[in-house]
Amino acid sequence: MTARTRLRSVLLTLAFVVGTAVFGWLAVPLIGLAWDVLTHERGVGGAWTAALAATLAWAALLLWTASQGPAAVLLLTLGRVLHAPPVMLVVLTLIFPAALAWSAAAVGESLRAVRGEG
Repeated sequence: MTARTRLRSVLLTLAFVVGTAVFGWLAVPLIGLAWDVLTHERGVGGAWTAALAATLAWAALLLWTASQGPAAVLLLTLGRVLHAPPVMLVVLTLIFPAALAWSAAAVGESLRAVRGEG
């Protein structure tokens, strides 16, 4: 991985953090699509890069939010209500942005291919 690629990935992760903090979860697919439009990455890499960056961003937001209050109590309570292990709630929380970002970037890539730009 080159320094330029690493920098772009960090900037994308920061975009997901700021977008989610300001606009909520709806920012995730919009940023994923914008990533594809702006970078024109070909193949699987672009969508997976967006998914990984969104997951890392939400993990950072989750850790920051957990440090502000009793997250363990909340996870245990929700786990009991939903009859699920608390760790599964965290995993599902992180799968959500990955799926949104990946699918939006993949849609952008497919649209480009249909239009003959890919």
